[in-house]
Amino acid sequence: MIQEFLRRAAAGQSVYITDVREAFQAKGTRPFHLHVTLYDRSVRAFNLRLPETAGEDEERFVAEYVYANVYNLLSSLGGIRVDIYLNQTDGAALALAESLSSVFQLDRPKTARTGYGKCLNVNERILAAFFSCRERFSFGIRDIGEEPAEQPAKSSAGHPVFAQLPSRTEGRMVLGMDIGGTDVKLAVSVDGRLALCKEFDWFPASCSLAEQITGPLLLLTRLLRAAGSLFRAGRVREIDWAALGKHASTEEMERGTREMELAARGALRNFDAIGLCFPDVVIQNRIVGGETHKTFGLRANPDLDYEAQFAKVTALNSDLAAYVIEGGPVMNTNDGPMAAFAAAVEQAAGGGDMSKGFFAHTLGTELGTGWVRPDGAIPEIPLEVYNFIIDLGSWDQRKFGPDDVRSVNNVNTGLPGTLQRFAGQSGVFRLAAKRLPEQAPELWKALFEKGMLQWQGERLAVPTRPVDMRKACLEYFMGQAAAGQPVCEEIFREVGEYLAVTWRETEYILRPETEERTLFGRFVKLPACFRLMCEGAARREPQLRQYAADSDLANTTLMKQLDAHPDYTVAQFAQAVGAIYYGCLGLKN
Repeated sequence: MIQEFLRRAAAGQSVYITDVREAFQAKGTRPFHLHVTLYDRSVRAFNLRLPETAGEDEERFVAEYVYANVYNLLSSLGGIRVDIYLNQTDGAALALAESLSSVFQLDRPKTARTGYGKCLNVNERILAAFFSCRERFSFGIRDIGEEPAEQPAKSSAGHPVFAQLPSRTEGRMVLGMDIGGTDVKLAVSVDGRLALCKEFDWFPASCSLAEQITGPLLLLTRLLRAAGSLFRAGRVREIDWAALGKHASTEEMERGTREMELAARGALRNFDAIGLCFPDVVIQNRIVGGETHKTFGLRANPDLDYEAQFAKVTALNSDLAAYVIEGGPVMNTNDGPMAAFAAAVEQAAGGGDMSKGFFAHTLGTELGTGWVRPDGAIPEIPLEVYNFIIDLGSWDQRKFGPDDVRSVNNVNTGLPGTLQRFAGQSGVFRLAAKRLPEQAPELWKALFEKGMLQWQGERLAVPTRPVDMRKACLEYFMGQAAAGQPVCEEIFREVGEYLAVTWRETEYILRPETEERTLFGRFVKLPACFRLMCEGAARREPQLRQYAADSDLANTTLMKQLDAHPDYTVAQFAQAVGAIYYGCLGLKN
C-alpha cells in the first residue's frame, strides 16, 4: 500500500492526502487519535489509524502524513491543545507523537519558526486575542485506554439575519471594501442604491512598511467618502470620475480626494457603516494572522520589528473608524467568509433555504474559504484552507524554490503540497509550466514573448515589476481555455480536481452542515472555465455540487444594479457589495 504511494510520488504524480487517509483508515491497525481542544473548549476527535511500516522511506511517508493532518487541523480549526491517544507500547507511534513539539517548533519564538511551526504563530495570535495570553498551546500524549468519548458539538445560538440586511442600507451611506492580493475593490451604497464602484491594483507583498499597506486603504476610504457625499447631495457632476477610474495613480486619487472634500464642504459626511474583508485570519474584527504572502515584505524587512509593524495592520479597523459616524460599525472578516456571507444574503433575498448555512471558495490570487453557519454566524477560527497540505507526492516539483512557478512549495512556509500552489493562480501557472513546454510549445514560447513569463537566473517567474503580470497571465490562460485550447482546458480540469480534494478535506475536518460549494473570483469570470473545473471535480467526486457566483446570484437591489453595470461584473464585485451588507450587520434596524 505505502509502496504504491511512494512510486507515484517519485514519478511526479500527486498523492492526495484524502486517498492516503482512506487507505490507512481501511487497513491501518495502529491508533493515532487526535483530540483537538477548540477555542470554546469543546473537543473534536480525529481517530487516525496508521499502517505497519517497513524501512525508513515508509516511516518517513507516514510521519509526513501525520504532520500534514495535524497541520491541516491547526490551520483551519486552531485550538488550545492537541492530545494524542495511542498504544504506548507502540514505540514508533510514541516517537512520532513525541516529535510533534519539535516539528511544530512549539518552544521557538515566532520569528524563528519555519514550515509546520508557522501555523502556531497564527494560533498564538488568536489565543492572545481570545485569552490575553492566559493560554499557551500544547501537545499531550495519552494511552488509548484513557481516551474519553468525543464531546457533542456545541449548538450555535441566534437566528439568520440575511433577509433583513438589504433594508438597512436605506437612508444610509455604507462602504464595502474587498481587499485582495492583487487589487482592492470598493462599492458605496447611498440610500439603498449602488452609487459608486472603484478598483485599485496593488501588490501588498512588496510593501516593507505597514503604512504602505494601510495608507492606500485609508486613501481609498477618503476618496469614496468624498465622492459618496457628493452623490448623496445630488451633486454627481462634481465627482472626479477620473480619480475613481481603475488606472488612476495614487497622486490622481490624492488630488481628487482633496478637491472633492473641498467641493463638498458641509455636505461631506462619514459613512454610517464600513464592511470589509482582508486576506488574512480575522478574529473578533481584528487582523491577527500575519503569516500570509501579503505581509511578506514586512516579514522580510530586517530593519524593523515585524510584530510591531503587523500591529499597525491589526489596527486598520481603528483607523477606519475615523470615517464612520460616531458609534458607527466597522465590520471586518476574511475574504473567504465574506464571499459566503454575500452569497447567503443573495440566496435569502431570492427565497433560498439557508437552514444548512453556506460554504464558498474564492479563486484568484490564492484560494479563499468562507463558511457561514445556519444562524448567520461566521466561525471564529483560522479557516486557512489555502494552507491545507493536500498532496504528499509530486516530489520532482519540490526541488524548486517557493518563488519559482514550477514549485509545489508554499511561499509563506516552504511546505510542499499546499493548496496555495494548487487551486489559486499559482496552480494554473505551475500546471502551465509543467505541461506547455512539451504539449503546446508554441503557446509556451508566446508567454515569454508577451512578457508573462521570464527567466530570472535559474528561476522561472511571472514578473511583478515593473508591471505586475500575474492577473494578465491568468486571464490569458483562461481565455485560451475558453477558446478550446486543449492543454489549457486540461489545466482548469485539474484545478477542479484539486477542488474536489479540498471538498473532501473540508468535509472531514470542518463538518459543515451544507455539502454544496459556491465559487467566487476571477476563475469563474468565464463560464467555460467554471464548466471545466466542474468536469475535473466530477472525475473524483461526482456528487459534489458547485455553483458559480455569477448573475444568478443577483437578487438584492444592490447586486441587481451591479449585474446591470456596464463596466463591472458580479463575479468581480460581489464581495464588495457583500461587504456593504456585512457592515450593515453592525447597524440596528
